[in-house]
Amino acid sequence: MLKAIYSPMSGAIAQEKVLEIIANNLANSSTVGFKGDNVTFKLLNPEPEKNYKTPLPPANYKLDLENVFPLHGNDIAYVGVAGVTRDESQGPVMQTGNQTDLMIEGEGMIAVHTQDGVRYTRSGQMSISPDGVLMTPGGHPVLGEKGVITVATGKFEVNRLGEVYQKGQFVDRIPVHKFSNPTELERSGMNLWFHGGPDANKSINRDAAIAQGSLEGSNVNAMKNLTSMIVAHRSYEAYQKAISNYDKMMDISNNQLGALRV
Repeated sequence: MLKAIYSPMSGAIAQEKVLEIIANNLANSSTVGFKGDNVTFKLLNPEPEKNYKTPLPPANYKLDLENVFPLHGNDIAYVGVAGVTRDESQGPVMQTGNQTDLMIEGEGMIAVHTQDGVRYTRSGQMSISPDGVLMTPGGHPVLGEKGVITVATGKFEVNRLGEVYQKGQFVDRIPVHKFSNPTELERSGMNLWFHGGPDANKSINRDAAIAQGSLEGSNVNAMKNLTSMIVAHRSYEAYQKAISNYDKMMDISNNQLGALRV
């Protein structure tokens, strides 16, 4: 009975994670370049080292209980979170006509410089600083092949290869970085990502293109996530009720069934 309560408890904990991920998706449903997350589950198998073969009461009790009440340890199925995966599908195109708006078509991210080092983003909603530096809304300079991209005041063009031109002169190229192991990317806030893996797992995606005058919208489907939130919330309530029922059953077995009747 005591072990049985952990099965619905593991389900409730898993649904808490689902609600957390869905809430973050919905909060960023209008964030430029945002990629939604999905939760996957796994079955937690019994732990082999906890097969308690010793009979209860202890062995000096002269009764072999192995066939009467075998206790096989952690033999109840539990559920756990296998991981959180990112939806890499392309977000919708938003035409703006602004020269500082850049949209990545294909896999990859743009590198930017922060006080904590290089970070990556899918958001191409840029601006020009008073010094002529191409920057993100958070004030982080965009990195080209030569370093920080600087353009003079006035019009500039970015072709689909990411090459920046101003007054017919080549300025720099904005590379699109892709990563062979997506699990090495971690959210670092402000729509930025940190790559914690080796440089060998990072490369330039020559197949990706950059479209000037457009932005990539969030790929979060708000209606689908709202429906998933309702399902997860109802599942959580069901697990809570099961836990409460197990608690009541244990209360009855401990405090009422064993009570002395006079």
